Amino acid sequence: MPIEEERQSPRVSAPFPMISLSGINVLIVTSGHAVTDPRISKQACSLQRAGANVAIVGRLEHGDPGKVSVLVVPEPASRPQRFLWQPWRCLWVARRQRADVIHFHDAEMLVVLPFAKLWWWRTRFVYDVHEDFANLMLIRDWLPAPIKPIVRRLLSTVEKGLAWFADAIVTVTPPLMDKFNNKNKITAYNFVASEFFDQAGRLKREPRNREFDLIHLGTLNLRRARFLVDTLHEFHRLRPHTRSLIIGVSADIREAIKETIPQGCVLEGRTPYEELPAVLGNAKVGIDVHPWLGPHLKVAVPVKVCEYMAAGCAVVTSAMPVLNRILDEAKINSESLMVIEGGTPCDYAQAAAHMVDLIDKGTDLGARLYEAARQHLVWDKEAVKIAWLYLKLMGRPCAI
Repeated sequence: MPIEEERQSPRVSAPFPMISLSGINVLIVTSGHAVTDPRISKQACSLQRAGANVAIVGRLEHGDPGKVSVLVVPEPASRPQRFLWQPWRCLWVARRQRADVIHFHDAEMLVVLPFAKLWWWRTRFVYDVHEDFANLMLIRDWLPAPIKPIVRRLLSTVEKGLAWFADAIVTVTPPLMDKFNNKNKITAYNFVASEFFDQAGRLKREPRNREFDLIHLGTLNLRRARFLVDTLHEFHRLRPHTRSLIIGVSADIREAIKETIPQGCVLEGRTPYEELPAVLGNAKVGIDVHPWLGPHLKVAVPVKVCEYMAAGCAVVTSAMPVLNRILDEAKINSESLMVIEGGTPCDYAQAAAHMVDLIDKGTDLGARLYEAARQHLVWDKEAVKIAWLYLKLMGRPCAI
C-alpha cells in the first residue's frame, strides 16, 4: 500500500469574497492529474479561502500546492496502472479522512465511486468533468486505430452509468454538462484565476519589447504538432529574423519534432504553472491550432487562449463552438484576436505575422484582451458556483 504523506507550505492567499463554506470538510481526489494541476489547485485554494477545510489526494510531481494540505499518492508506473489501480490507491490514502464533500477528478475515479459511497455513507460526491473523456480516445496516439471507436463507445457508456452514483456533476462547458442526466449539474468554466492576472500584470513587458514574437503553450498530439511546425516554418519565412517558442510539450512529442522546427524556434518541456505569467508576458502573440474539429473539441474551450489574454498577448486561434460563444458574450471581437475556421498553416502564420507587424509599430493589441478577460473570463466567478453547489447538496442556506 502507498505511504501517506501530508505536506503544507506557508504561502498565504489573498482574501476572496464568496459564499461562506466555514466548517465544511472538502476532499479533492485526483488519480490522473497532479495536485498542482491548475484547475485542481485553484479550485482547492478558492474553496479554502471561502472557509472550507480542504485536502487534496493525488500525486505531487512538481511545484507548490500552496497552503492546502496534500495527501500524496505515488505516481503510477504505467498507463494501465493509472486507470486500473491508481483510483484504489487514492481511496486507500483517503480512507481515514472525514469529508462532507468528496470532489472526484478524472473519469477512472468513477470505478471506485459505488464503494466510496458505502465507506463515506454520509458524504456528498461530486464528479468533475475536465474533458470529453470518451471522444478523446479517437485521437490518442497510443491506441490502435481499429479499436478506437469501440473503446470510445464503451467508455461513454461506463462513464455515464457510473456518474449516476454521483450526487452532482461539475463540467467545464455547457455542452459537456448536457451529456449527463444527473439532477444536480453545473458548469464551472476553467478560466484564469485572479492571481494569474495580478502576476501577469506585474511581470508582462511592453509588447514591442517582448523576446518572443509567437508562442504556443500546452500539450499537442503528433498530428497537431506537425501542423504547428508547418505553421512556424511559414511564419519564420514571412519574418526571417523572428523568434518563436513552443512550451509545455510532452517528451515524446518533443523528440518527434525537435529536428524539424525552424531556426529561431525554441522548444521547451513542461514549465511550472506559477512561471507561466512571466513566460507569456514575454511573448507578443499566442497561438492555438485545432484545425480539425473532432467530437471532443465541440464541447471544449482551449484554456491557453484565456491565459494568452491574461498575459496581454494578441491571439490567433482555431474556431470552436463554445469558445466562439464565450468570445461573443464577452464582446471580444477585434483585430487583437483572430479566430480561424479550420485553415491551413499559411492562414495562421499570416495572421500572426500581421499582428507582430502592428505590435512592432507600437500598437498594444493585447491591452483590450487583458481587460476583457479580467472582466469576463476569471475563475473566481466560477468558484462561487461550486461553493453554492456544495451548500445545496448539504441542505444549507447560502450565506454570503
